[in-house]
Amino acid sequence: MDIFNLGTTRSSFVADLSIQDLNRLRAVCQKVHKENMVRAGKAYRVLPLHEVDKWIESMGPKVREKRIKIAVDKGAV
Repeated sequence: MDIFNLGTTRSSFVADLSIQDLNRLRAVCQKVHKENMVRAGKAYRVLPLHEVDKWIESMGPKVREKRIKIAVDKGAV
């Protein structure tokens, strides 16, 4: 079963992540989303995983790796 179906046949950054790193990055993205919504004074809702995965795809590998390292170093995930 393909849980990373992003509607494309090209190579996927998300599919190349270990499940541990993917879950870490998902947590970081949800945290950033929550902070942005609170700062904007809007109601926060948890993003569906497919939306978070699309966000991760859009960041590319360099930013993805940087975000994982920062989160792990800070003990956030």
